[in-house]
Amino acid sequence: MKRDKRVQPAYVKWIYIAALVFVLSWVTLWGPNSFLRTGLQRHSLKKLESSVTALKAQNDSLRRENELLKTNLETAEKTARERFGLTKPGEKVFRFVPAASPKEEGK
Repeated sequence: MKRDKRVQPAYVKWIYIAALVFVLSWVTLWGPNSFLRTGLQRHSLKKLESSVTALKAQNDSLRRENELLKTNLETAEKTARERFGLTKPGEKVFRFVPAASPKEEGK
């Protein structure tokens, strides 16, 4: 018995190739879990994690400063003087104005 070899038309081969290219491109570029989106999400995640780390450090610093302001009177006085310009009765305050830059003097 001889096998009957059927010859497929050329367009069928191109359909298979096109389907394969489509599936591979979907997996790598366009799909919801594609390599491209996964890479972009990893990059975004790294940015957010570094932002969270910076905010945690800032939060810890503010928490320490808050504790010092509550417990240490010298720190509270220093902060009141520096930030709010408060003075004790009878004190003189000197304010220094920055010198004008050479560009501003010529105008």
